Amino acid sequence: MSAEENKALARRVLEEMFNKGNLDVADELLAPNYVDHDPAMPEDIHGPEGFKQYVSGYRSAFPD
Repeated sequence: MSAEENKALARRVLEEMFNKGNLDVADELLAPNYVDHDPAMPEDIHGPEGFKQYVSGYRSAFPD
C-alpha cells in the first residue's frame, strides 16, 4: 500500500468513525488481527470490534 493510500485510509477512519459515528466501517477498514498500541489505554485494542468500542468511548466522552 502506498503512502497516499495509507493517508486516505487514516482519513477515512477519522471521518467515518470518529466524526460521523459509522462504526461498522471498521469491519471494512481494519484487519481481523488489527492491534492498536495506544499508550493512553491500559491494554491494547484488538480487532475491529475492539476498535469500535474504543471509538464509541471517545464519541461518548466528546459527543460534539
